[in-house]
Amino acid sequence: MNVATTRFRTGIAAGLQRLSGWACLWLVLPLVAASGQEADGRRQPAVPPRDKILATLRPEHPRVLATSRTLEAVRASVRGEGLPARIYAEVKKSADQTLAASVSKYEIPDGKRLLSVSRRVLDRVRTLALVHRVEGDVRYADRAWKELEAAAAFPDWNPSHFLDTAEMTHAFALGYDWLYERWSAEQRRVLREAIVSHGLRPGLKVYDSEKGWPRNENNWNQVCNGGLISGALAIADEEPQLAARIVYEAVRSVPLAMQHYASDVRD
Repeated sequence: MNVATTRFRTGIAAGLQRLSGWACLWLVLPLVAASGQEADGRRQPAVPPRDKILATLRPEHPRVLATSRTLEAVRASVRGEGLPARIYAEVKKSADQTLAASVSKYEIPDGKRLLSVSRRVLDRVRTLALVHRVEGDVRYADRAWKELEAAAAFPDWNPSHFLDTAEMTHAFALGYDWLYERWSAEQRRVLREAIVSHGLRPGLKVYDSEKGWPRNENNWNQVCNGGLISGALAIADEEPQLAARIVYEAVRSVPLAMQHYASDVRD
């Protein structure tokens, strides 16, 4: 194990100790997925041509942030004792509370942002989807569907404040991908069309404008590109041309923000 890998894992462990609730589990997932791999942040990935950028797309679901193998490893880890089990207990508690909660509504309380709604939908969907994958209890998938169905019917995901759109696209990507086998063909269609019309196509307009967050170096760049990439990868087999365009533009854009971490990686 090299120095970079040791520092990476030490940093993750320290972060887990500082955080609580469901957020911790999302740090556990990449650890499981990357187990045994060496971390080398000094390597700059080359951007493939647009017509090749989806060449390594996994044909099966799930594939966004986690695979079936990853989620099986998470299931095994939370069945034991120690930190993973304690974290999962908090995640499941949150999912159980959501079962009885009302679905989210289209609300822009300050006249500008849908962001609190988008983040609530994202939090609920990924929590419910994960607990369904661990427990196999259809109640969690059914409640996730209610949340997604309501948000799919929104008039838009507020693209004028694009963080809102990106967070909601991320929510739908996880809901579509992690619960893919649970959905009927009609449910998949509803989710897929919402991702395209409310998420990816508005994002493409921003990329085409050659201004705004794709040119920024702050967290808007990372959040917006990340949400769009998630949505594109989730439905890439059904919308290959649109997905390839989104991933291509995002992969070219996100290094503008990530370059600020380069000095830390080299240390």
